[in-house]
Amino acid sequence: DSRVMMWVYEEVLEDGRKLTEVMNETHENVKYLPGYSLPKNLVAESCVEKAVAGANILVFVIPHQFIGGLCEKMVGSVASDCIGVSLIKGLDFDENGL
Repeated sequence: DSRVMMWVYEEVLEDGRKLTEVMNETHENVKYLPGYSLPKNLVAESCVEKAVAGANILVFVIPHQFIGGLCEKMVGSVASDCIGVSLIKGLDFDENGL
């Protein structure tokens, strides 16, 4: 399977279409990367559990303040030997530390 699943926060565009649907139909992120073609095997998915189902590798490219909540939703959906690669800029910390 050569598909690459990408979780995308679902947004409704000004024309009423869902961003994930537009990305899967046109292979372009018309909101955040207009004018740039995305690979045909990239599949935008708004359900994080579906996007990571059985994944062996996860690449995180999201704002740091959302990583905790996102990971909680993934529990039980990824492969037991799954590894994560962080491209996140910044750290999320509180009075308890990181």
